Amino acid sequence: MATTRRRFLGQLGAAALAAGNPIAKLRPPGAHVYDLMIAGGRVVDAARGPSAVADVAIANGVIARVAPGIPRADAAEVFDARGKLVTPGLIDMHGHVFDGVATSSIDADEVGLVKGVTTIVDAGSAGATNFLGFRKYMIEPKQTRVYAWLNISKIGLLVNNETYIDPRLIDGKAATDMILANRDRILGIKARINGRHEDLATDLTVLKTAREVSAATGVPILLHWTNEPELLALLQAGDVLTHPFNPPSPNSSNLFEDTAERVLPQILELKSRGIWTDFAHGAHLDWELAERAAKQGWYPDTISTDIHRGHVAPAGIVIDLVTTLSKFMYLGLTAEQAIERVTTNPSKILRFPERIGTLAEGSVGDVTVLEVEQGDFELIDTRRVPRVTHQMVRSVAAVKGGRLVRSAAAPGR
Repeated sequence: MATTRRRFLGQLGAAALAAGNPIAKLRPPGAHVYDLMIAGGRVVDAARGPSAVADVAIANGVIARVAPGIPRADAAEVFDARGKLVTPGLIDMHGHVFDGVATSSIDADEVGLVKGVTTIVDAGSAGATNFLGFRKYMIEPKQTRVYAWLNISKIGLLVNNETYIDPRLIDGKAATDMILANRDRILGIKARINGRHEDLATDLTVLKTAREVSAATGVPILLHWTNEPELLALLQAGDVLTHPFNPPSPNSSNLFEDTAERVLPQILELKSRGIWTDFAHGAHLDWELAERAAKQGWYPDTISTDIHRGHVAPAGIVIDLVTTLSKFMYLGLTAEQAIERVTTNPSKILRFPERIGTLAEGSVGDVTVLEVEQGDFELIDTRRVPRVTHQMVRSVAAVKGGRLVRSAAAPGR
């Protein structure tokens, strides 16, 4: 009897391999091969090559097969994605989701799966003192996958900017210990600095401490924007500089020097040094700066929201990640280039425990379905200056670990 059963299972395994589906779980005759199929969309995944129309089949929570013409009868559930873009699950690598605790944070599930975002990385809302609470209440119960950049300040973003860069709160040992104890959820160290020359001494103390933590833990640094050569010199390959399009003010810098027309040379050379740049919308978009940079062919390596409670619809300036993608398509990126900056590139920067940011067979079954609507649409920057675009990206659905969630439209959209 046991021999017959083994022969039967062996025949099933051979059939699965012959069908080009070694990943899907073996099932009895007549059962579906796949749990879910996203059918007929244009698959956009820079890690796989040029976009093409194909079906994406998921079994047991992983990508089982990506190919055109997979029989729909093979799937227990089929989502018709014809005329849509099918991408790896979108990754927002700079958000603020310590809801109800840190200043202006928002619930991850409010701006996550229902908006097409399968993974959010919180950018320093929690520090070593309160990360365990963040993990228990903001990571573990959420439907959206949440990771963190740990703030170098022990208290994270509980209070205003000047307080959380207080040197008395910068504790490298506490940050190192917390990262090493929670390496499965903490992916980097956030260093918030002022970035101005007059604050250089304090900023150097903060960044040097973050550098020591990075060396001890092997995680990258996420640094608030600066043009100061002494600070930029401390960054290493794999680190990230965020907020390039800060509106001009006495309290912040951006990728230009005052009214100069060219991107600063120390910013241009970041790429050759292996240092990444992150958009992080929030209160950090000035159309004139972004347009000036785009004319020179300069775009950040990743697109993220820096989302806070006040940034969402109906009156917010950010709205969500797909609206932010629309802003970069207005600035000249193709849909493929924009999507790469919320999938492939974040997965290169952050060594996620799971294989996400790609639709490669065997990777986690995270998928986003998007549509690009044609028309006339108004987009605003931090100062609410409008621009009219003719393409708007909308989220249709998201799949996290094989579970399908249909998107919710933002109010007023």
